[in-house]
Amino acid sequence: MAIDIEKALDGEVIIYGYFTLTIKTLELGENLSKSTIKRIDGFSKDVQATEAILLGQLGKNQMYHDQIDGQTLLGDALDTVYSIHNLAGGRIVFLECDEHPKLIEFYEKNGFEFLQTSGDYIQMIKYL
Repeated sequence: MAIDIEKALDGEVIIYGYFTLTIKTLELGENLSKSTIKRIDGFSKDVQATEAILLGQLGKNQMYHDQIDGQTLLGDALDTVYSIHNLAGGRIVFLECDEHPKLIEFYEKNGFEFLQTSGDYIQMIKYL
């Protein structure tokens, strides 16, 4: 995460952006196809949930918004996801976001795809 935290000349730490990751149970909705469920799970087409890495938050410090872009910040988050994947396994990373066209387009450009709606949010996944 070196890109997210940079030491200023006077020794102050400046945080340009942040992300959070956790492991969370992803409930697989009834509307998902059996082939999608099997691709997510890797073994069974009949599971109802799976554990996966959740990209919980992704944000920029608005005071320094021109110092980092969303693409770089998401890239740093995904680098960490792949490190976790290499150590512990897993098949997907997912996120939950508002159904905002610009936001969805950003994530789709970065390899995420719509999975399902969950409450007030949509869930998007990226296969690892």
